[in-house]
Amino acid sequence: MIGGLDPVVLLTIAVALGLGGFVKGATGAGTPLVAVPVMAAFFDVTLAILVMVVPNFVMNVSQVWSYRADIKPPRMAILLSIGSVPGMFVGTYLLTRAPEEVLFLVLGLLLALYILLRLVDPKFSISQPTALRLSLPVGIIGGVMQGAAGTSGPLALLFLSTQNLARPVFIGTISAFFLANSMVQAPALWWEGLLTWHWLWISTLALVPVWLCLPLGNRVGKRLSQEAFNRWVLILLAALAVRLLWRGLA
Repeated sequence: MIGGLDPVVLLTIAVALGLGGFVKGATGAGTPLVAVPVMAAFFDVTLAILVMVVPNFVMNVSQVWSYRADIKPPRMAILLSIGSVPGMFVGTYLLTRAPEEVLFLVLGLLLALYILLRLVDPKFSISQPTALRLSLPVGIIGGVMQGAAGTSGPLALLFLSTQNLARPVFIGTISAFFLANSMVQAPALWWEGLLTWHWLWISTLALVPVWLCLPLGNRVGKRLSQEAFNRWVLILLAALAVRLLWRGLA
């Protein structure tokens, strides 16, 4: 299937994967957020999710290992990850059975409201005890979104950005959550008959542009101040809000 595509299409997808790897290195999230919409424009969401299976797993293993000492408090990452497991199976079941427009609209509105709140009160944040109480339900909802639409990133970014975490803590925590999603999603896709050896091979090839650009993004991200890092996360959230609202309304 991939081999029959126009070279311009393949180049566009490779650039999107590379850009996603760069953003992933800088902020801890980005590859599916950038690459899945581009691939979905040429295929559909299901095939875009299949292509991202190997890149998601490998990148998140790398970043969890690199930032393992910064995952604090570990309880938050553990609760997010545990919650994603049942959510992922539910979302994968819904992937070919339920419309996703409502999900996009609701999440897009939540992101827009949060951005408005941050503009009104730049120092807004939730306390750590509150964040810990919300971790499990956020993990469940994020798992459903990842399984059903290939995008738990916006919710995870929204949740962690409300805590104004330092960049290493942010990246370590969000990568642990994404890794849990990846570890559950692949078997769930296989169980549903969607993931085959053919798609595993294509997904492995998709890792190349992502892996080449990940270290570059990481180097750029390390030079950002905490204020600049928070600003870039907010910009990423704004772009996601526009995309989600557009897809929901379309």
